[in-house]
Amino acid sequence: MSNVAQPNGDDHPEAAGKHLIDSHTLVAAGRSDGAAYLAGYVVECCLKTLVLFQAGAVAAIHDLNSLTSEALKLAALPGSKTARYVPSQTPGHPLYHPANGWAPGLRYRPPGHVAQAEVVAWIAEAELVYNSTIVPMKLDGVI
Repeated sequence: MSNVAQPNGDDHPEAAGKHLIDSHTLVAAGRSDGAAYLAGYVVECCLKTLVLFQAGAVAAIHDLNSLTSEALKLAALPGSKTARYVPSQTPGHPLYHPANGWAPGLRYRPPGHVAQAEVVAWIAEAELVYNSTIVPMKLDGVI
C-alpha cells in the first residue's frame, strides 16, 4: 500500500503497477482489447498519483489529456513536489487521441477494436509513463 492510498481503498500507484503487468499478460495471450483497456488505466493511475501527491485530491475523471494538463500544471508550481516526476509522454501518441485513443468506454467495444500493433504501442507508452513517475517515486521513498 502506498502513502497516497485513499480512504476508500483506491491506491493509484499500486493499481498502475498491477494494470501494467496485466496488460503485458493479456497481450501475450492474444487479448489485445483487454490489454489496451488496462494500458490506458496505467497512464491514468500514474497521472492521478502525481496529482494526489501534489494536491492531496484528484477529480474522478478519466480523461488522459485533462489529467496530463493538471499534473503538468501542478509540477510547474514553485516548490512543486512532483516536478522531478513529470511524466515522459510521447506527444501525439494515439493513446491520447480524443476520439480514437483510450477511454473507459473501450471496454464496450467489439473484439479487435484496437489492432494488436497499436496495443503494443499503447503498452509501451504506459510503461514509459510508469517508469518516469511511479518507479522513481518509489525509489525515492515518497510513495
